[in-house]
Formats: sequence, structure tokens, C-alpha cells
Amino acid sequence: MEVLKSRVSRILSGAVVTAALGALIAGCSGGTSTGLPAVTHPAVAPPVKAVIHPVLHITRATIPEMLAHLQRSSAFASPIKGGKLAHQPTKMTVSAGMNLVNNGGPVVTSAKAINILVNDTTEASWGGMIGTFENDLFNNGGGTGMINILDQYIGGSATGAFTDGGDYPVTYDTSQQLGDNDINNIVYQVATANNIPTGYGTIFNVFLQNGVSECSSAAGGCYAQQYCAYHGSNDFSDIGHALYTFEGYQDIQGCQVSNLPSPNGSTADSTASTLSHETFELITDPDVAANNTAWYNSSGGEIGDLCAPATGVPTGNVTLGADTWEIQMEYDNNVSDCSYTP
Repeated sequence: MEVLKSRVSRILSGAVVTAALGALIAGCSGGTSTGLPAVTHPAVAPPVKAVIHPVLHITRATIPEMLAHLQRSSAFASPIKGGKLAHQPTKMTVSAGMNLVNNGGPVVTSAKAINILVNDTTEASWGGMIGTFENDLFNNGGGTGMINILDQYIGGSATGAFTDGGDYPVTYDTSQQLGDNDINNIVYQVATANNIPTGYGTIFNVFLQNGVSECSSAAGGCYAQQYCAYHGSNDFSDIGHALYTFEGYQDIQGCQVSNLPSPNGSTADSTASTLSHETFELITDPDVAANNTAWYNSSGGEIGDLCAPATGVPTGNVTLGADTWEIQMEYDNNVSDCSYTP
């Protein structure tokens, strides 16, 4: 409690945190230099509405086809509130000065987000604002946006480097518990059927509806029990290196945002908060679970883990573009603390 005693949401150049976070006050300890060159931020592009692609029907009958090409599969999970995963050596407690260390692994310098909507064509199951949030987050740069926290980690400007690649609705039988083979099968079939390039330029986000059960051996547990979401990477012999996130339904106890009512409704903001967590982590540490770690803190995890509700940091409101969102902060080495702005 002493660590959190004086934390408040900060108001930094251009982004205003609009919701009070109770009695918590955000303090910053001294910043550190990354040693990277100064970054020039290009003009901010206007948001573009996500394209909805034709529905793809996928069955478990295609799992053997996927497995014939799968060479490696790994995942790194975000714990449920109050939880702890095997890859975390101690119970996570937020504190200032827990800077991330560059361990030499790859980072994602630009990418397109592919949103795979399982059994829904409209985003309605997740609050209806996935594409809106991604456009707000990705385009709110110009040196004042949250996306530019990434600049120090990727070695260049994140403004304009990431885009919403559209929604790819799929049908899949979710009447029984899903596992790694199901998530990998969905990613593989969407990529191959739509000729989507893999590698470090594409992020596949798999969204599941409320009530769907899922457990992952790679992530080390089960959705809504040990974790809320996870990101990972797979290697396939034919389509190559595929980066992905698993996005279970987030408007449940242990995963939802903390201050209700939230600006866009609990479902939309809870979805956005976890999506931002996994997106920032995948960008700064895409292959952590493959033992090719990039930006990491050995005491607490990745950029999102250090500032997640699981660590005791409450979610708060931040303006991105024309909209206000209730989401978690991300860890900023430049101020040695959690932040909404660079």
C-alpha cells in the first residue's frame, strides 16, 4: 500500500486523464535515457473505419491440416486480478522505478491489426467499438498520444506505424472448451484463406464471445481462471511466423475495468483496456514465450503487466483522438512509471 499511496493519474502534454482514480496519486521517479536518437513525429492521419471482410466458416476438421504445418507454438498470459502466473517469479505489485530491460529480442516497428471475430460479424459481442478504439489509439500521435510511449522501445515513431487491418468474422463451434489447437487453427485458416502475410508486420487478434470456455497449455492455465488474455507467436512451415493475441470476453469479474460506469460502457472499455495491454506487449516483446525476449522486467513482466489491474493499478480515463476510454496505463521507462502519455 505504501507504493500506491501517492499515485494519481497525470495530466501530460496533450492527453488528459479525466476520471479521478480515488485517492491514488501518480508520482514519477527520475527518468532514464534509452540511448535512442530523438524521434520526429509525422502528422496524424485521420481515423479510418474498419473494413468488414466476408465471413469464413472454419471447423475442427481442419486442425490436422494446421498441425501438419505447425513447428512451434508459444504464449505469454496476462493474469486475472489477484492472480499470478508461472512466468512471474513473485506476486506482482506495482512500483515506480521498475524499468524494462532490453534483452536483445525483436520488436514490432510497424504492423497491421487483423481482428478475428468469432461468431459475430459486427463487434457487438465486445461492445461494438474494437475498430474505433484501434483507430483512436494508433492515430493519436503527434508527440502527445499514448501510442508514442512505444517510441523509446521500438527505436522510431509509432505514429502512423500501426493500422487497423479490418474485421475478419469467422464461424467456429464454441460449444465445447477450446484449446491451443483451436486458437492456432483459427489464426492459420484466416491467414491462409485471405492470403494475409505473416511475420512482424501483422498482428492477429482472436476475440471470443461471453461464455466461451478456453484453456491453453502454452499460456499455462484457463481463461477467467488464471488469465484474461495472452499474446503469442507460432511458426508454420508454409506461412511462417505468426503473431497473435487471444482476447477472451473481458467484461467479467477479474478482467473488467475498475471505474464504473465507464465512458463507452463496461464491455467496450474492458475490451479496449485488455486489447491495449496485449497490443503494447506484443509490439515490445513479441517472442518472449519463445525465449527470445526483448523488453522485459524480471520482477514483474512486460510493459502492460507492470501497470495492469492485477498489480493494483486502477484503470482510468484517457482521451485518444475524439474519444475518451477507460483503460489501463502502460509502463514508460522515460519516467520510470506507468503513464498514458510519453
